[in-house]
Amino acid sequence: MKKYNNFDLHFIFDRKNDKIRFLHAEYVHPLKQELVQAFQQDFQEDGNVKAAIVFGSGVEFRCNSYSDLDLCIERYDMEKPFSYNAGAAGEAVDVLYADRIGERLRREIEEKGIVVYDREGCYV
Repeated sequence: MKKYNNFDLHFIFDRKNDKIRFLHAEYVHPLKQELVQAFQQDFQEDGNVKAAIVFGSGVEFRCNSYSDLDLCIERYDMEKPFSYNAGAAGEAVDVLYADRIGERLRREIEEKGIVVYDREGCYV
């Protein structure tokens, strides 16, 4: 199976507004699109971020206003954490690192995750 972006497993959503312009935005639930858009600046400013992958309810029809945003970060330096400013107080975001997750979760992310930032263009 292809690593990430298995589009045939996902819904295609409408973009919430014209300001939503990130990679593969149509596969992220509209309730999470603005938050993912806000993360784009953090991804660009942190030179250690190789790719960012949204997984879980954020790329599924079951997403609701109580759902958190699950992000998996591929990074160059495994010792350097990802720091971010995106997200208002009270918005739940789970940031995981691809180099620090178990095999079962890694397989799920690789199968169902959608790449929303790709510094090197490896996953487009």
